Amino acid sequence: MGSGPMSHSDSAPRMLLTNEQRTCLGLAPVDPSWEWVRLKSVCKAPDFETWACFDGDTIRKYIHCAPDHYEERTYQEETAEDRTILLPRTARGKPKKLSNVTLSDRKPLGMRLSWSGRAAAVDLWHGDTSRTYYSSGLETYAIRTLDELSAWLDRWVAETTPADRAALDQFLQSKQRRVQVREGDFFRFPIGRREYGYGRVLLDYYKMKKEGRPCWDILMCRPLVVKTYRFITEDPAVPPEKLRELPALPSHFMSDDGIFYGEHPIVGNLPLEPEELDFPIMYGGSISSLDQGRDKTLLQCGTLFRVMEGTKPLPGWVSCYRNNGVTLAPICISRSTLEACIAAGSSGPFWERTKDWAMQDLRSPFRRSDLEAVCAQFGLRSADLPVKLDERRALC
Repeated sequence: MGSGPMSHSDSAPRMLLTNEQRTCLGLAPVDPSWEWVRLKSVCKAPDFETWACFDGDTIRKYIHCAPDHYEERTYQEETAEDRTILLPRTARGKPKKLSNVTLSDRKPLGMRLSWSGRAAAVDLWHGDTSRTYYSSGLETYAIRTLDELSAWLDRWVAETTPADRAALDQFLQSKQRRVQVREGDFFRFPIGRREYGYGRVLLDYYKMKKEGRPCWDILMCRPLVVKTYRFITEDPAVPPEKLRELPALPSHFMSDDGIFYGEHPIVGNLPLEPEELDFPIMYGGSISSLDQGRDKTLLQCGTLFRVMEGTKPLPGWVSCYRNNGVTLAPICISRSTLEACIAAGSSGPFWERTKDWAMQDLRSPFRRSDLEAVCAQFGLRSADLPVKLDERRALC
């Protein structure tokens, strides 16, 4: 059965990949003798489907399909009592009634394909190594419907080369890694299928907190401050000496997961120079339960940390400048915006791309007066902050 949206059926999901497509995506193939069984779901929507593919009493595949979502996972889970009971993986576990919830709670094997119509993107994630093989989130096109997903799958297969298959095989055979992150590390990440971007670790915020250095402890996970260079290339081995000379986008907080698990490989390390630093600015009132009923205003920018007791944030700025979001991605903009920044020779398109997001960053060219007011409140000058302000001044 080929890929593509189908009418509802009691014998197979409304959309199925071909084994040729699975091979090109790194997914395990489906044997023709296996049987698709629709699972009971807590979701009553008629367009919501969840299916298990059985090899005897062993579940080999799981598919979740809806008009705005598609996902395929690989499993090897044993069932009993006429495929109604999901058996535990270990002697300490307990049998559970088979449903879409109990099955999706199990960790899948190998590659997982997922598509979201809301995000308009498809992702290939490898569960064994906790690494993303491909994400279309940085492409210039959007995948908003099942029909568009089907067209994307056909295009992916048609464009797959022997070199792509070899690279995919190498990825599938790789082992899970644990990489020690250091400040000054340069790392690589994919942009599309065959191109790359590069970034650099400026500060290990988690390490700073662990060492007891003063900081505003409102960031989740293990955050790093990273900057992404305004650069797209097919070269997977750009020397660090060249990278450090490239202009970069404004820095942001990123979880260390991508580097720690080897998804974003480290390509070198050089000592950080003062002129290379650029940190997000965090400003606002304390949100700690220990400070309830007390006026307390905080400012954090890299290792610069200031606290003012008995003082409230400037009027109307209670939370909008905390800037404490942490992403999983090394870049927070679309490929088209990155390309616009490269063409403009500045980060202007970055600041202009979405006012509701950029307006919450005190480094924005549209927030110069607010930044000066914050600095004045703490007895600082904007020049005292470890941020890149040259382009911001030029845009004002």
